[in-house]
Amino acid sequence: MDKEITLKTLIEGGRESKNISQRELARRIGLSNTSLNDLENGKVKKPDVEMLRRIAEELDLSLQQLLNAAGYDHFSFMFSNDEFTTKSSRDLKNLIKEFRRFKFDILDWDNTKRNIASKSIVTLDRVAYKLELIRDNRGIDYTLDEAIEEIKKEIEELEKVVKKYDYGKLPYDL
Repeated sequence: MDKEITLKTLIEGGRESKNISQRELARRIGLSNTSLNDLENGKVKKPDVEMLRRIAEELDLSLQQLLNAAGYDHFSFMFSNDEFTTKSSRDLKNLIKEFRRFKFDILDWDNTKRNIASKSIVTLDRVAYKLELIRDNRGIDYTLDEAIEEIKKEIEELEKVVKKYDYGKLPYDL
């Protein structure tokens, strides 16, 4: 009986928080109003898992909580030690969107670092070649001061690569 009350409480609470009538919820999840009423009132002893999933998704409820309330305790092992068990499907979808943004942001940062490093390699290779020409007295119009200046500029660029990524951009729930 306690599980039926809990299931009823979860579904009714979810409907109330969304300001959705029982009839409207039944329509949205593709169930008859009578069937949803029977579920809420504990007349259905083992509700269909797919139906519970649709209810969880529509009302932004935790599927694990609905499954447990419906007597599907054997599914608990799937959710144990999972920090996301109390999240609704909408929360999880939003979190996935945040992770995707973070992933692209960090990939963009990585690409920027690679571009800086590649440019620095080309510049430093050119400077090294010119210094070799100076060393070998091959009559090049390039001074040590110019070489030092170019190397200092590349050091400034490479310092950007060494700088840590701003982990403040990491999604909040991670």
